Amino acid sequence: MAQFEFNFDAIALREALIKLPDTPAWEKLDPPAPSEIYIPPMHSKALLPEVSVVEGMRGAGKSFWTAVLADDKTRALIAKVWNIEISSQLIVKVGFGLNFDNQQFPSHKLIDSLLHKDCTPDDIWRSVLLRHALKALAEPLPFDDKVNAAALWVNRNHDRADQYLAECDRKLAERKQVLLLVFDSLDRLADDWGRIRQILSAALKIGLECRTRQAIRFKFFLRPEMVEQDDTIWRFTDSSKLLHNKSELLWRPNDLFGLILLHLANSQSAGLAFRQIIERQAHVRWQPITDMYPLPRGLTVEEEPLRSVVEAIAGPWVGTTVKRGFTFKWIPTHLSDAKGRLSPRSILLAFKRAAEWTAERHPNHKFALHYEGIQQGVVEASKIRIGEIKEDYPWVGPLLQALTGATVPLTVEELNERWTKNCIESSLSAARKEQRLPPRRYSSDPNLQALVDDLVELAVLYRTEDKRFNMPDIFRVGFGIRRKGGVRPPR
Repeated sequence: MAQFEFNFDAIALREALIKLPDTPAWEKLDPPAPSEIYIPPMHSKALLPEVSVVEGMRGAGKSFWTAVLADDKTRALIAKVWNIEISSQLIVKVGFGLNFDNQQFPSHKLIDSLLHKDCTPDDIWRSVLLRHALKALAEPLPFDDKVNAAALWVNRNHDRADQYLAECDRKLAERKQVLLLVFDSLDRLADDWGRIRQILSAALKIGLECRTRQAIRFKFFLRPEMVEQDDTIWRFTDSSKLLHNKSELLWRPNDLFGLILLHLANSQSAGLAFRQIIERQAHVRWQPITDMYPLPRGLTVEEEPLRSVVEAIAGPWVGTTVKRGFTFKWIPTHLSDAKGRLSPRSILLAFKRAAEWTAERHPNHKFALHYEGIQQGVVEASKIRIGEIKEDYPWVGPLLQALTGATVPLTVEELNERWTKNCIESSLSAARKEQRLPPRRYSSDPNLQALVDDLVELAVLYRTEDKRFNMPDIFRVGFGIRRKGGVRPPR
């Protein structure tokens, strides 16, 4: 293994890490700054227009990439810098997403209002497509230039709407242009899962229909439960064709560390020295593009020199000796779910909190991050991840809350003792109250094994070799569940 010596200014890097975003979730359609863009190799396919379905867990980057694709300048930049095959003739519009005030698409409240005016979900999505297509071609609109007016017109003029769409497709093809409609944040289509399912399924059907057109395409950024856990969404003819070339927003540990390095390399205060030290020791070149420094690919392809950089920032061990684990392996292991999936949101929060804790408790520490600060960062990331899982699957909260104080791994018998009849009823009641999906297997086969299997499917639990059930730290810590040798839950 190659050896590298990186001697960074710990205080300067710590201050730069404290400036990581407070809310790393991308909650807007405004494009990110070039210095915020890092494209893992596994995400390149997801950005291609011909990929209709992109699956990603919470915090994986669905809204981030929607904002990137929807902005002409940013889209051109990533095509040039990262060699992604995105044509300059591509026209990208948002079919649904964040920022309901931009009038590109209907808000969930407007969708509900239109449905009460006898519009169908198909009318609504067909009108969104038609309005974007006509405006892209600078053609006159047969309705007032408002989202609701377009939907009501389509509802009354189905045949004419189809004729307009066919003509728009022909004209776009003649111009060698492609119109791409991007759909994101689809869990916000309505307040209950049943209505979301109905509205989303209609959009998917039109997306499939447009695959037979010459110059119109749809791209859906979907959460795992929309792809894997609700078959009713996909109960229409040939739906499998949409999933045929599905892409996933997966993050390798190297890419998550790459995000941290990208932030440091573009820091106004610490960036220059950081880049110079890495360039001198690792023999990589930083090539500036406009006002940013993209991360050289050589830094994240292999374990070295990345591991040496991380250890120079956070120390080699999560403790005073190797007994507690190597930092480079420990951080992603303790931030991943039971399927090994990681999100940039978790690592950004963990590093920010670790830097804040170190500045407060050990300001003269020789590394930018103290190992106890790293553990506190995992605690903070766990709290956020638990909030997300409880929001997405309200039935999970009461079950894991009932395990507070327990020590994992647990046997089936120990789970059975804690998950009483009242506890399970409270779990199901939480899902009904929030009008969200109930546990999938348990709903059709109400027994303990089915409930455990549902939690395994969500990657909240995993089976050990001795047939007990363990829990990854990203969920365990925030619920006050103990594990020998693990991160201590907050008191």
